[in-house]
Amino acid sequence: MRYVTSDLESLSFQSTNHQLIIVDQHWMIRSCNRAWERGFHRPFSHTARCHRHYLHLMEAWAAQQKDILPATTFAQDLRHNVVPFKQTHTYDISVTTPYNEERWFRVELTPLHDGPAMDTALALVAHTDITEQKKTELQLRQALTEARTLFGLLPICAVCKHIKDESEEWSSVEHYLEKHTSAEFTHDICPECIRRLYPKYSNVLDQPH
Repeated sequence: MRYVTSDLESLSFQSTNHQLIIVDQHWMIRSCNRAWERGFHRPFSHTARCHRHYLHLMEAWAAQQKDILPATTFAQDLRHNVVPFKQTHTYDISVTTPYNEERWFRVELTPLHDGPAMDTALALVAHTDITEQKKTELQLRQALTEARTLFGLLPICAVCKHIKDESEEWSSVEHYLEKHTSAEFTHDICPECIRRLYPKYSNVLDQPH
């Protein structure tokens, strides 16, 4: 059974920045590219030297994550629902590196059909780093939440004019806007307040500039 059919395919497989492996129906890693060797499996290199079982690597990864439930669910779903390889499966997973850095990968499993049969004994697994995309999505969600807050109905005190935020806490208008926007405040005094508080200076306001 051939895994790479030409020199061009071999070059493409090895040169891409995506971390690629080929697994069989027993989840044994039959082939991998250089990006995989220097990338995702590095924190588990001691495990990889003992065996080349993809699910064991994923379960070892899941055991090291801060939020273990989604990671464990991902590994279990692969074990129980994917074999035999009939269709493409896609997962987004969060990885905590040995440097305590969170990175996101999109895992795409694609059956490698060799002929008309619907089932196949091999699948291509691609790990693509989507950390920057996830960071952008988070920033957009935060901006959308802030925009909805600012354009919605804001409870404001009828006496002191403090605003109640989403945490049910009251704060000044200045503090609220500084928290929810990029605005900064400097203080001035409007003409009406000058006339009311400092009437002897109000005639200055009426002089032509």
